[in-house]
Amino acid sequence: MYKIKVVLDTTTDVNEFVKIANTFDVDVPIYLEDGNGFRANAKSLMGVLYGKFEFKDLYVLSDSETLTSKFLKFMV
Repeated sequence: MYKIKVVLDTTTDVNEFVKIANTFDVDVPIYLEDGNGFRANAKSLMGVLYGKFEFKDLYVLSDSETLTSKFLKFMV
């Protein structure tokens, strides 16, 4: 599984992040994680907003090799 640390500063960032996450195939799960195992669905606006406000650190996880290139804008 690939894992990168991300920052979502604005609601525009959140919306763009969710749009990018939804470009992955339906069968490819994408998660937003706090680093301690708590996860939210990165393809869900509600899930990403929850993570943005409740998680101290944000990591995006997936089995897809293109994870880094797609979320490059949000990488720390």
